[in-house]
Amino acid sequence: TELPEKCVLLFGQEGPGLSDPARNAAEMVCSIAQYGSTRSINAGVAAGIAMHAWIRQWSPPIS
Repeated sequence: TELPEKCVLLFGQEGPGLSDPARNAAEMVCSIAQYGSTRSINAGVAAGIAMHAWIRQWSPPIS
């Protein structure tokens, strides 16, 4: 997913996700695919995955 350079990352509760008001206010909603029997990803893990994706897109190259 292409993330905008200037953005606010919101993370919902494990299981139910974002509240309806938060989801309705968002310009973009992303989800993280998962496999296996786990019903939800820990919110901290999801935050780390999303922040890593943003950094890969927008941080300057390391020389």
